Order: sequence, then C-alpha cells, then structure tokens
Amino acid sequence: MHWSAGAQVAMGVSERPFVVTREGDRLPGILWMPEHASGPVPLVLIGHGGQSEKRNPNGLALARRFVRRHGFAVAAIDAIDHGERGPIVVSEDPAGHPDYIALWKKPETFDRMVADWSATLDALVVQPGIDGSRVGYWGLSMGTMLGLPFVAAEPRVKAAVLGLCGFAGRSAIRGRFGERHRVDAPHVTVPTLFVVQWDDERFDRDGAFELFGLLGSADKRMHVYPGLHAEVPPEGTDATREFLAAHL
Repeated sequence: MHWSAGAQVAMGVSERPFVVTREGDRLPGILWMPEHASGPVPLVLIGHGGQSEKRNPNGLALARRFVRRHGFAVAAIDAIDHGERGPIVVSEDPAGHPDYIALWKKPETFDRMVADWSATLDALVVQPGIDGSRVGYWGLSMGTMLGLPFVAAEPRVKAAVLGLCGFAGRSAIRGRFGERHRVDAPHVTVPTLFVVQWDDERFDRDGAFELFGLLGSADKRMHVYPGLHAEVPPEGTDATREFLAAHL
C-alpha cells in the first residue's frame, strides 16, 4: 500500500488517497479519518453503487458523517472496471453501460472483488489509529452485489449493511450474482441490516425478501421504505450508520 497524495483536512475529517496493489491489479482507494483521534478507531468499508466510483457524492457524505458523528475511519475503493480502474462510467442508456453488463457475466468477478477487499483490509488494519478488531461493511445495490460474498468470506467483518438487491427484477437477471448469492448468503452470520425500497424498479421486493431470508445471521433486520431504487430517505441512511455504530 502506498499513499498517492497527502491528506486533505476539512471540518475535522482527514481524507487521503491510497493505492493497494494485488497480483498486478491496482486498487485505488480513499481513507477518511478523524483529524484528532484519541485511540484506535473502528473501520467501515464502503462499497459504492454501479456505474459510480469510490468518491461519489452520497458515499462521500456518508463517510464524513461516520467520521464526524462517530469518530470512525472509513475506506472505499473503486470496484472492478469502475472509477480509476475504468472503463465503466455513468451511462444514459437505460440498459446500462456495455462493460457494466459484461462484468456480471464473468465468473471471476466475485472472487476477484472479494480478494480486492481482503487485500485492502490487510493494508488498512496495520495503519496507525485503526482498530482491526472492529470492522464493518456498508454497501447497497452493487455494494451488495459485490460485497455480500466478501462479508460471507471475511471473518474480520463484524457487522454489515446490505440491501437494494435481490433475486428478481430487471437488474437481477443480468448475470451470475444471483446464483452466487444463493451460495454465499447463508454464510453471512454477522449482525446485518438489510434495506429494501418497496417500489424498487431494479430489484423486485419479493426477490429482496428472498435474499434476506437466506442470510445466515441470527441478528438480522430489514428496513423497508416507500419509493424507487435510489430513493432511500435520509432517515434510512442515518439508520444504517447508527446500526454499524452500535455494533462496532
């Protein structure tokens, strides 16, 4: 791991970009930390949504709230073929960017992203000021599509926020993640909060309910809100943050 630039500090939040290299893959990321921390702090990993990147506006706002309101460290990396790892960008095509569609048809996508997150976590937990025994994962939509297998495989993750994902709907039929989730979901055994949008136009709620039912955690809860896929209300996002804060 190496730092690609110095830290920028604003309103008590230090933001510093980094790069982790794994088997020739370059994994660009950002670490947000409290400017002044009294001791080792918990770490939350944020998996961004599809056709987005690590420093998207919603993820940036969430990271800053974790730091300012809870004193946590937060990290995000670009997913495969996204952001600095290109070529996937936001597309106006309702079918989605062609490379984004292709990503879900590659059998190596999920194991590759699990390895990416694990390598990133390896690099972060040895950094001064981070408590590697208190790690959480936050990822909705593509953050669940790629993050659920990671949570299932990584024992260092102690609590997770997942959702906006399921086995039915126009986005659910694009590739292999449904069959992968059926295998991995029972191995998600940490406390988990799962978010569902009642009118989700990408993932039908029945398919989301089915995925939730397969999660292996004895401590799991579902929050359901009216509205479309991208319309999680502010109080819903706040609830996810408070959930991880309570468990870490």
